Amino acid sequence: MAATINTSTAAADTQFGIVNESALILTSFSRQVNTKKSEIMDAEGDVIAVAYTGKTASIKLSGYINGSVTLEVANLITLANSTANFGLSGGTLLIDSISESSGQGEFRKVDVDVTQYESTMTLLA
Repeated sequence: MAATINTSTAAADTQFGIVNESALILTSFSRQVNTKKSEIMDAEGDVIAVAYTGKTASIKLSGYINGSVTLEVANLITLANSTANFGLSGGTLLIDSISESSGQGEFRKVDVDVTQYESTMTLLA
């Protein structure tokens, strides 16, 4: 059942829930935008210049397998959840790791770690 959401005008643009991915019923989705930081310090150790480069995002998906999962480490992935906020959008998403778990009387669960790069890349044959 879908959630019924009531808001005041102060919270009219809030977001609720996550979107399931292909063959995964998600229980969590997280995305952290990162950069590499370079600093220059003067003779007293005070920072006098800072450069931010190499913007990426670390994405973590957790959920239950629902159908045929075709994920592979080092492959490109397209996500239904938003990857276009906080100064990084588009580019390339590559799978870094996949972890699968299950136990007696439990559903199969998968955790996927993805890195989003600012540049658009393709797989070379």
